[in-house]
Amino acid sequence: MYRLKPTLYGLKQAPRAWYSRIDSYITENGFHISESEPNLYTKVDEKVKMLIVFLYVDDLIFTGDFGIENFKAVMESEFEMTYLGVYEFFSGH
Repeated sequence: MYRLKPTLYGLKQAPRAWYSRIDSYITENGFHISESEPNLYTKVDEKVKMLIVFLYVDDLIFTGDFGIENFKAVMESEFEMTYLGVYEFFSGH
């Protein structure tokens, strides 16, 4: 899981601008947005292995069976982020 540090905080339109920016970047890099959940992105390789990314407020949660280290490197080069390690709970569970 990453903690995102968007430079748009403080702006009235910050949430919409931030979502638009990261949504564009993720979809331009081969991810497909879920039809039922607009914050869920998936990428499937030729061997049908999947990388799943979920944007939750200002956190980016990801998992999968390929490309995780590459995804981390690409995201760190594009956005200012803090890697928080393995996610241990979600929504208080």
